[in-house]
Amino acid sequence: MWNFLVNTLSIAYVQLVILGLFIWYFLMHRKDLRMPLSRVGLIRMVILLLIFLYFLMSWASGIRPALAEAAVFGMFVINLFFLNSLILSRLERPYREALDTYCQDPQNMENLAAVWSSGKRFYYLRHAISSLMSGESPARFLHEIASGRIRDDVQDSLRQRGLTHHFISLKGMIAYLEGRLAAEEFLPPEFKDVVKKQLENLQQHPWVVDQINAYLELAMENPEKIHNPEWSMMWDKTRSAK
Repeated sequence: MWNFLVNTLSIAYVQLVILGLFIWYFLMHRKDLRMPLSRVGLIRMVILLLIFLYFLMSWASGIRPALAEAAVFGMFVINLFFLNSLILSRLERPYREALDTYCQDPQNMENLAAVWSSGKRFYYLRHAISSLMSGESPARFLHEIASGRIRDDVQDSLRQRGLTHHFISLKGMIAYLEGRLAAEEFLPPEFKDVVKKQLENLQQHPWVVDQINAYLELAMENPEKIHNPEWSMMWDKTRSAK
């Protein structure tokens, strides 16, 4: 069985058919709007295709048998790379679907749990080789990479859909303070009642709500305009002069 598999994969035409299947899959994969498109990935695929064609033409040119076998082995290695990319894309698809579902209902903790579980599987496999050469514990390296990337992906997904205002707003801030206030066990009940009433009164002034929301949005998108307005003015003048 093993010899039959090796002999089959040693045929150049078999490698060519496998490559054609990979190309067809990746063309279909790029049509999915939920999947991020990468110019670097596309350029890398084109370069690998050119190398594959070089090996194919070298094999078809009637070179010595040893060099022909080396050319077929080169095709096999390139197909292995495409196979790895296919596996990663199959893991990325449920992760992107989980992100899309989470953005539809950000308050549902089950949706967030699905994002983290599918995201960890994807990023752990994607950076498995890098973790072995990182110089630190592979488990710690993968955990830090996955945590940072998933957090960034969640923020980007919410920002692209205009949903950050559900969290970065006066309403979200007060909900957070009310939760922390209720969790405090050592604060006097009278103090809790006073603070809770003040928080409720703060939300009753539309002008205050608008100004705080504007500040929070500015702090998230362009914090330099808050901490260094002069630098921000110079930056705006430079951009307008272009």
